[in-house]
Amino acid sequence: MKNIGLVIAVFSLLLYGGNVETGYSDYMRTVREESARAVRDSLVMEFNEAPELEYGPETWDPATLVKSHTGELEINSEPVDQMHPGVTILEYKLTDHDSFDQEVSRIFFRTVKVSDTTAPQIKIKKNEVSVIIGNNYDLKENVEKVSDPVDGDLAYAKELTEGTYVVQGSVNVNSIGTYNARVIARDVNGNETTQDFKVSVSYGVYYGNWNGQRLTPTLGTINGPSGKETYYNLPMGGVIAIMRAMGNTDEYWVREDGCKMLGPYIMVAAHLGLRPRGSLVETSLGMGLVCDTGLFALTNPYQIDIAVDW
Repeated sequence: MKNIGLVIAVFSLLLYGGNVETGYSDYMRTVREESARAVRDSLVMEFNEAPELEYGPETWDPATLVKSHTGELEINSEPVDQMHPGVTILEYKLTDHDSFDQEVSRIFFRTVKVSDTTAPQIKIKKNEVSVIIGNNYDLKENVEKVSDPVDGDLAYAKELTEGTYVVQGSVNVNSIGTYNARVIARDVNGNETTQDFKVSVSYGVYYGNWNGQRLTPTLGTINGPSGKETYYNLPMGGVIAIMRAMGNTDEYWVREDGCKMLGPYIMVAAHLGLRPRGSLVETSLGMGLVCDTGLFALTNPYQIDIAVDW
């Protein structure tokens, strides 16, 4: 055993070209490297599956990703701020000492992703808005609230950008019809939500200044502001044709309470000698337009028969 150093020296001399001192140093360096490599190979980590982190005010601890490890663990990453979507690279360092008391380390990298998968929420007041012709209407009036679960209320804007909402659509309040509108919201991370609604422009229900009884399917007959009132439900094609021949171009439609209308007026039948076609007459359901007549006029020239779809 006393000659072991000599053997090593001779071996090193032969191996490294005859310089015993240099050969021995190189040999020991190799031994140390092998020792360090063996320890490094023994430094292992087992990781849990990386979670899907949702955008929000929470933070996530990188230590929860570690399932098991050898050596001494050092985590060189701060807790993940979930208010910042994107990929974060995590660094884990394991350390141990070899037989020469050399510190040996091994570094592992993992990634975790924060995603905003929740779209903004839009709450409107009505799915269909009714507007009386001629009245101004701003589409924003039907928007009750637009918000993001994390960032709170979104601001209205004329052009859609992150953190805002817009209302698209065009309504001609001077023309009867149904118009489409759409609310589009975009949160600060680009998620979008849409909500559609309709705007119906009509003449609306207007009863005038009459405070007495109003004609209904149940009552059938009442005394209104211009006399006795009854109702009838017949096809109006022929009546409308007569009115068109007289020059009337108003739209025919059925009001939400069932009254048949020409433009803003309820179609009524009356005694044409007292109330000619085209004349206006006040009824319990609003202003009427005389368009028709009937046998009732022979017995009661002041009676009015209101056209309905009851």
